[in-house]
Formats: sequence, C-alpha cells, structure tokens
Amino acid sequence: MEDVRRGVEQRRFLRGMVFPESAVVERLYGLSEVEVRSVIRRLRDEDLLQLHDDYQETYFIDVGRGIPSRESTDPGLAAQVADLTARLQQLSSRVQNLESMVLGRGDG
Repeated sequence: MEDVRRGVEQRRFLRGMVFPESAVVERLYGLSEVEVRSVIRRLRDEDLLQLHDDYQETYFIDVGRGIPSRESTDPGLAAQVADLTARLQQLSSRVQNLESMVLGRGDG
C-alpha cells in the first residue's frame, strides 16, 4: 500500500494508469492472493484505486482523497498542455483549409 501511495505522491503512478494484475502484484511483493485482495480493498477504500466497470478485476490509479493532485498545480505541465492545445488547434485549422482546397478543386 505504501508503495502505491508514494508512487501517486511522487507521480510515478498517474491518474488513469492501469494497476498490475493481482498475480503480478503477488510475485512482485511476495504476497498471497488473500493479502493482495486485502490491499486492493484498502486502496479502493482510500480512493487510490478505481475498479473499471467494463473489465473484471481491472483497477485504475486515482489520486485519492488524502493525496494532493499535482496534475493541476504543476505550472510546467499546465504550460505544456496549453501549448499542445494551441498547436492542435492550428493543425486542425490547416487540415480544414487543405480539405477545403482539395474539395473545392475536385468540384470544378
């Protein structure tokens, strides 16, 4: 549990990442199946793991209630997202212009 908690705090585990299968966790940490289920239950109780409804026994990392999310407060990350958004809008505009040119020439 502490490894997952530290991983979320240190951003080694980010929101949305898939948590390893139980068998993998058993091998990595030398735990029994019962111990892994107990840890998963406790991580879910702390909102560090979310069970995805479409996939049985597939858990996704969440930031949890007691752990601050750095995703929204990291100014470098926010600037990168803003830059990528602007670039995407520029590319989208260029693609639309190219499509208009190609479609306009094909009609004539």
